[in-house]
Amino acid sequence: MNIIVTTGGDIPSKFAHSFNVMKMAQGFYKLGNNVKIVVPLSFPLLIRKIKIKDVYSFYGIDKGIKIKFIPVFSLKTLKKSNDFAKFDWLAAEYCKKHNVDLAYSRSYRIPYYCVKMGVPTIIETHTTNYSNPELQKIYEVFNDSNFKGLVTISKDIKKEHKKRGIPEEKILVLEDGVDLERFKINNDRFFWRKKLKLPTDKNVVIYCGHLYEEKGIEHILLTARKLSKKNIRFVLVGGFSKDISKWKKYCKAKLISNVSFEGFVDNSKTPRYLKAADVLIMPYNTEVDFKIMDINTTSPMKLFEYMASKRPIVSSNIPAISKVIEHNKSGLLAEPNNIEQLSSYVAELINDSEKSKKLATKAFADVKKYTWINRCREILKRI
Repeated sequence: MNIIVTTGGDIPSKFAHSFNVMKMAQGFYKLGNNVKIVVPLSFPLLIRKIKIKDVYSFYGIDKGIKIKFIPVFSLKTLKKSNDFAKFDWLAAEYCKKHNVDLAYSRSYRIPYYCVKMGVPTIIETHTTNYSNPELQKIYEVFNDSNFKGLVTISKDIKKEHKKRGIPEEKILVLEDGVDLERFKINNDRFFWRKKLKLPTDKNVVIYCGHLYEEKGIEHILLTARKLSKKNIRFVLVGGFSKDISKWKKYCKAKLISNVSFEGFVDNSKTPRYLKAADVLIMPYNTEVDFKIMDINTTSPMKLFEYMASKRPIVSSNIPAISKVIEHNKSGLLAEPNNIEQLSSYVAELINDSEKSKKLATKAFADVKKYTWINRCREILKRI
């Protein structure tokens, strides 16, 4: 099949939805399809693209996938003329012109235009903002034969779209995924610690992801402080510069010295850091407002990468995690905001190598069904 995967912005960026878009393109490609990614190029995105240099490595995708950047700015006015609304039309027109078999879109206006132009289209949306005016456009075309379906990550989101008229048979619920091929690397944690210049004389606990407050970063740092007398180094990988600066100041103020920040690394390099760990940690702070995710409906890509790394996981007992990880079988789930329990579980896994291996083995067995390839295969069955 000829498939175009498209979205209305933020590529390249460090935002999770941009990784979802690129990984879906990878999944379709791995199934033997001819895949092209079509995205807008604003002036700020052009600067970011130049700084990143290799978009393929940044996202950890195959270079056989073509990327078409459509400029939405004028060289004369630069930042003043970023016309993303115009891009949505141009992207749909591009799909029509190239006679694609499927347009797969993580946006709202593009699939609306595609359907109107007679292009077979699937939309993916993770939003719980059902009153979004742009999303309303989809409800105008769901009965069209070219509207092939809506993909989302939660049964609750499915219920809401069903309420608004989209037929149940046109809604597919699928968790996010992982590319297992990228984890077929050396499994020796000390090999990677030497390569990455991480401590080889300490136990290493790693967090990988954004450093937003709701991601439980303060809880990780307080856990580190609680375990400061143990021979443990906590390593945080990822985050924007401003967030790294914020948490470094926090560590200094709280006299937390067994923590280091690695900053953002290309997705292609993430498995190396995960493999370097004795324990992987990903708590959530439910006492703050969740601005970037819904803990009841989200499907964290980081969780599946953790599971693929064959390392034991400590997380929080929230719906987004407990629907995938079973406590004491494929991971340890602490009650939200319970630093005492979080610390206890980290220490337990470091001290009990047999239990760590057992949990990691079960998690790895479970994650095999959550791959981007399987996800894309299920979607293509629908059309």
